[in-house]
Amino acid sequence: MKKFLLSLIGIFIFTGAFSQDSLTNQYWTDGTACNIPKHRWELGLFTASRYGIGKNLELSAHPLMFFLMPQVKVKVGWGEFSGFRLATEHGIFYPTQFMRLVATKGTGGLISPEFTIPQMFAFSNRFLLSYKPFKMAVLTAHAGITFAVKFGPLDKRTTIDLPVIYPRLAVFYNEPEFDAGVDFRGQFFTRFGWLFNVENFIICGTRNNYFLENKGVLAYTSKKETLRIEAGYKLCFGKYPAGPQWHLLPVIDLILGIGR
Repeated sequence: MKKFLLSLIGIFIFTGAFSQDSLTNQYWTDGTACNIPKHRWELGLFTASRYGIGKNLELSAHPLMFFLMPQVKVKVGWGEFSGFRLATEHGIFYPTQFMRLVATKGTGGLISPEFTIPQMFAFSNRFLLSYKPFKMAVLTAHAGITFAVKFGPLDKRTTIDLPVIYPRLAVFYNEPEFDAGVDFRGQFFTRFGWLFNVENFIICGTRNNYFLENKGVLAYTSKKETLRIEAGYKLCFGKYPAGPQWHLLPVIDLILGIGR
């Protein structure tokens, strides 16, 4: 982790010498320190949807999963300092309903029905720092912490050992979870762009404490910024209870943009 942070600082210092453009509120900036404009909607099919509440405030949630596994986040922009844009993201996550739903036998059952799932919540806080190394790209570093509150015991045999899901539920079985990563995105030319990010999760209180997710995406954006199509991959590595595992998953998403 120390080498990763030092390398990250080096990237910012190096690219800073070549950057002249300031950051402002932009479209399609989930994962960066930029906020979408006020009253702008970005509705994702498989990813979280966002709404611009104010100039430096936005709300995000996943509409399809909201009633099964609600997760709501608020991103607050704190302004731009020497070309760096700072934001914080604060979220609440409620997985109880989803875990109870899949605690059944047969098709769809991921947890044995013999176990009781208590009411529980996770609270996350994250810093995001974005910079433009050149005109058509944004580089973002982020770091945060997530901690859980449970209203009853949770048996460790109820874990769902699947990529993407396990790292986000592991905090309920252990101690606080730290995350850090890099997001790099930009445009090849008008309408066509790319996104590459890496996220690291470190879970306290267990030997199965490290998870990594790397996503690479190519994107097409319509002329009036009303539609964005993304396609690519997500590579996952994790120290699961059964041992280290790698997974390669396809990624595709359609995002509608409403308002300017």
